[in-house]
Amino acid sequence: MAVHSLKTDILIVGAGPAGLTAGLYVARAGKKALILEGRGPSRLAIPYTIENYPGFPSISSQELLGIFKRQAVSFGAEVVAGDAVAFMLDGSPKYVTTKEAVIEAGAVILATGKPVPKERMIPGEDRLVGQGVSYCATCDGPLFRGATVAAVGHAEEAVEDVQALLAMGCKILWVPGKSGGAADGPEALALEGKGVVVRREAKVKEIRGDERVEGIVVEAPSGTEVIPVSAVFIFREIPAGPLFVRAGLALDHKQCVAVDRFQRTNIPGVFAAGDITCGGLQVVAAAGEGCVAAMQALVHLRK
Repeated sequence: MAVHSLKTDILIVGAGPAGLTAGLYVARAGKKALILEGRGPSRLAIPYTIENYPGFPSISSQELLGIFKRQAVSFGAEVVAGDAVAFMLDGSPKYVTTKEAVIEAGAVILATGKPVPKERMIPGEDRLVGQGVSYCATCDGPLFRGATVAAVGHAEEAVEDVQALLAMGCKILWVPGKSGGAADGPEALALEGKGVVVRREAKVKEIRGDERVEGIVVEAPSGTEVIPVSAVFIFREIPAGPLFVRAGLALDHKQCVAVDRFQRTNIPGVFAAGDITCGGLQVVAAAGEGCVAAMQALVHLRK
């Protein structure tokens, strides 16, 4: 898959109420707003009834999310699909990488939603992000040509990325994490015929290494073993926390992005809004923070 370049005035990472409100304000101010919509759904995408959003005595969460999106787009905001896999936020311009594109922006607003708890990560994952732990086969696979790498994940995307790693010349140990699904499909069986080792009944319990990934601890019905690998490619919802830390952003003990009352992070030109700041965790609070972040990002562009 070819990686292309995009350029925008303000990049908003996240398409929930905070991100869409930010996009609305940026676009309405006449600046180019690009909203990156990841595959991790907004909380509003899960159907429930909202009775405390001003102006709507009762409205479904999905309907409200649709209104947010249509209004932002009506003013010229562009919504594109993609998960951020790397951030370069120091300096100007700033760069955010997805599996499909490298995006250049004058300012960045982070609105990725509630942080993924550390307990949902593999032990060692957050510590070794960028040091052999990757969420993007097409981005980092070429660095490990000829080396043995582990692939973790069971969705259809995992099949595609394992195919990509194989095409790049990697030797692959695929640990889906559970049996069934894509890991048992015909494409997976074909990959085994090409030399990919698939451990369907096993789970990765730990990623080991001091400065870089050196191996994984695998638990299987036959017992626990340590397998040397040079990298671990993880295909599931991407925990933004480790990526933020690597980019130099200050987080609190809950992995929430630390901001001041103007939604400014510790990096100039980078703002955060919504549940990622662990504020009120309410739709109206997220929308308000998105508004403030957008207005401050516009101020930053004028400097």
